[in-house]
Amino acid sequence: MPRAHSRRRGRGRRRAAIGRGIVLSAGRIESAASWARRGLGELTMAAVEGWTMISATGPAQARYPYDDAVRTLAGRPVSWRMRPALGFFKVGAQAVIVLHPAGMRPVVRWLIWTPHHGLVAPEGLPAARIPDVVVVSGLDTRVQARAAAALAALLRRADLEAAQILTGALDILALPGAGVLTGDTCITTLPGARSVSPKARYAREFDRLLDELELERSGAEA
Repeated sequence: MPRAHSRRRGRGRRRAAIGRGIVLSAGRIESAASWARRGLGELTMAAVEGWTMISATGPAQARYPYDDAVRTLAGRPVSWRMRPALGFFKVGAQAVIVLHPAGMRPVVRWLIWTPHHGLVAPEGLPAARIPDVVVVSGLDTRVQARAAAALAALLRRADLEAAQILTGALDILALPGAGVLTGDTCITTLPGARSVSPKARYAREFDRLLDELELERSGAEA
């Protein structure tokens, strides 16, 4: 997710997750657990209807603005063993769908819905094609065209709220996770749910990388 630049704001402060979100991976739960161990905060995963569902259940340990666990999960590419995958996120008032195509080095692509405007261009990010999202959902090829038309019509609606867009998209794509997105279900209560907390050194390394990038940026601007 795009973020505002900030050198030291919020150092030592952790924010709670703002919004809700899930990733649905076609890979095995073990692959998701391995990926989660190298992350920035606790993730919980469960096998649901043929998918591995992943959601943030603890704060991200990186510094501001990467301490938002939901945004951090939305913006993190999944590993190749987890692809293809789809992410569904409520970020503030926006609904965000993230497409992780299959392949070794695919480009992560985005659909972003905004109240009063509907589907908008994802500024600074590659846009996803709705038919590609439908294909990754695993729907039968005989109904994919109809589902793509229904999803496009839903995303044109500017009079709904983000939660309605996301649960509507899951319904059109016949995917699980609506209860987790609305807060009616906690992923930790799902059968076989597994929580993974990464070691603190990954967040420290991430912060160190941010510091180096900011120093390079400052030098280039001087």
